[in-house]
Amino acid sequence: MKRIITLFAIAAISVCAFAQKQESPAPDHKKHHERFQAEKVAFLTNEMDLTVEEAQVFWPVYNEYSKAADDAHRTAMTALDKIRKNKELSDDEASAAIASLVAARQQETALMAEYTEKFKKVLPMKKVAALYAAEEGFRQHLFSRFKAGDGHKGPRVANDQKGPKGLKGPKGSKGTKDPKEPKDKTQK
Repeated sequence: MKRIITLFAIAAISVCAFAQKQESPAPDHKKHHERFQAEKVAFLTNEMDLTVEEAQVFWPVYNEYSKAADDAHRTAMTALDKIRKNKELSDDEASAAIASLVAARQQETALMAEYTEKFKKVLPMKKVAALYAAEEGFRQHLFSRFKAGDGHKGPRVANDQKGPKGLKGPKGSKGTKDPKEPKDKTQK
């Protein structure tokens, strides 16, 4: 009897371990996500012109916000995908999908308002405003790279392309400031 219980326990543990292994992202996806996050941090830090002291208090709050906002966005995209993929939804199914989409969008807006207050406690208001502009700039930067055919290679600026504010970098580098690039557009 002990032998059967032991074998059952080993089988259960193996199944659980296998299921966890399947749920974890592929190493390439994880590496891509880490590079994406590193590029985003560099981009936002540069665009917001954060000091070391500001960055130390800002990034923990931003990471909290980013996770919550990503979860809300993922919920919205799931609802939108359901609407897109199912052309023959019943009225009740369509209503439920739209309600989920609206609720997720409202959650995104509420998070932005909530975290704006938190950001104001750790940064000057000009830098909080710069954050939202920098986030949009980063999205545009990614979109233009994707349009140019670099979207599948992971987040980096190609050797011959200038990125935001003159960031350039070979594969694997986080980029360096191009000395020929003016700090802002008024210095040209």
